[in-house]
Amino acid sequence: MMKLRKKNNTLIIKINFMKLITDKIIEDVADSLGLRFLPEEKQGEIMTGVLGIISKRAGMRIVEKFSEEEAKEFNQIPKDDLEEMEDFMIVKNPEAEKIFKEEAEKVKEELLNAKVGE
Repeated sequence: MMKLRKKNNTLIIKINFMKLITDKIIEDVADSLGLRFLPEEKQGEIMTGVLGIISKRAGMRIVEKFSEEEAKEFNQIPKDDLEEMEDFMIVKNPEAEKIFKEEAEKVKEELLNAKVGE
């Protein structure tokens, strides 16, 4: 479930089950992209997409490091149980939070570079 709230005039998206995408990551990306000047609905759309990209990239990096047995276990988790998937990644990879931070920084930089290149 996703919640929207405001902080410093920036719409912040809080995804209840996400432990790996912290408020700090969300705020940093939103501030870096200058989203506070957009209507709330547009901020939400953009951040939902950006967080989806971060989650997919980080998740792929984490899953790639699973053993064959861990991959089988992970694939048994229902695809709509994102909280359980995240918990599994955290347990099986102690660097999961670091990986999410790295991917957030990469995505932010890519978006800023694309924005400058317009």
